Amino acid sequence: MTTENPENKNKKAPVLLMIAAVAVVLGGFWVMDSMKTNTPLDVVQEEIITPAEPEQAEIVKTYDLPSEESIEIDVTKMVGVRALGDVTAPIKIIEYASLTCSHCAHFHNDILPVLKEKYIDKGLVYLEFREFPLNDPALKATITARCLPEDKYQAFVGLLFKTQDQWADGVNYMLSLKQNAKLAGLSDEQFDACHNNGDSKLAIANQMQEGQDKYKIQSTPTFIVNDGVETIGGAVPIEEFERVFRKVSGDKIGVVPDVK
Repeated sequence: MTTENPENKNKKAPVLLMIAAVAVVLGGFWVMDSMKTNTPLDVVQEEIITPAEPEQAEIVKTYDLPSEESIEIDVTKMVGVRALGDVTAPIKIIEYASLTCSHCAHFHNDILPVLKEKYIDKGLVYLEFREFPLNDPALKATITARCLPEDKYQAFVGLLFKTQDQWADGVNYMLSLKQNAKLAGLSDEQFDACHNNGDSKLAIANQMQEGQDKYKIQSTPTFIVNDGVETIGGAVPIEEFERVFRKVSGDKIGVVPDVK
């Protein structure tokens, strides 16, 4: 099984410049003087620096975000922990995912429900979500999900993964995100304020940088088990998770397959 690895691992660019390049090509939602770091990050997918089609750039450019200075965004709270399960669980997983990644959608749609029922709900596994957006739609989707109340985050992310083929590749992804966010309780004014806030983008970029520096994240999804004791790459079947669970728990956790 393959994951969404970079086609050219020798390409490197500062993480903020990398994200900014996409934003400028797609209409320029934030400016260069908002950047505060230029620590290098491996380019994780070639589409990050691929120019948008002219038609797409023109449509996105028409979505002009108004200034919403009266609405304050708590960036610390916005990028706080989003997780499922008991934080004291013996097995802790950090998932790095991009909301436009098809393998990530497969995990969330098909693998996560089983993982939740068998392990998370029983207090055996704690799963923390950390976004690693691979392109501009994924970045905008991340900001939108993070701006929602914490108790709405999981359901909204689940919706985005279930409907990924309906919004992720479309030229009107911003309008789709805004409409879905409104259904989840985020007003138009709050949506615009979140996407106008340069600190929120910086915080997400810093989280990406941390993942790359500490865990060498270069593809999505990547699952860090017990702070790097084991790493799982790709949307692997539940049996692979269980194999790792047995390994890190000394065979105390993880269903042993039937031997026929």
